[in-house]
Amino acid sequence: MRKTRLYLDTSPIIMIEPGQDPIRQVITKEFFHIVAEKSDEYELFVSPVTIEELEAGVEKYGDGSILFLNSLDHTELSENDQSEKLSLLYSVDGVLSKAPINDLRHVAYAVVSRCDYVITWNMKHLANEKTVTHVNVVNGDNDYGKIYIATPEFILGGKIYGK
Repeated sequence: MRKTRLYLDTSPIIMIEPGQDPIRQVITKEFFHIVAEKSDEYELFVSPVTIEELEAGVEKYGDGSILFLNSLDHTELSENDQSEKLSLLYSVDGVLSKAPINDLRHVAYAVVSRCDYVITWNMKHLANEKTVTHVNVVNGDNDYGKIYIATPEFILGGKIYGK
C-alpha cells in the first residue's frame, strides 16, 4: 500500500515553538505524534523552501524548529527547475496574487513530488477552498495531479481548513 505523502510547509514545524497559538500548538503536536505512530501510513516531505525559511527564522525562533525537523523521519526534496517553473505558472495565472512567492513554491514542490497534501497553518494564502481549486485547475492544465492543502487538524479527523 502506498503511504500518504504529506508535504510540510514551515508553519507546522514552527508551531511547536514556545509562544505560538496554544490550541494550534496542541493540534500540531498531536499531528506529529500520530504521523510518527503511523509511519507505515504517512511519509513526510520538506523542500529547500522549508529549509530556507526555517534557517531564516533562527534569529526569531532559535534553532528549535530545525532541531525538531531533524528529529522527524522525513525526506528532503532537492531543488529542481520543474518545481520552480510550476510556481511561476501559479504566479502568472494569479493563483496567489497577493501571497509571497514562497507559498507558491511550497505548493509546486509538493505537486511535482506527487505529495497528496500540503500541511500548513497558512489559511489566508494556502489552506482555503479558493486556492486549492485554483491550484488544481493550473495543475490539470499542465498535466500535474491534484493536491489537497489542509491544516494538521484535518489529518487528525478535523475539518480540512481548520474552521
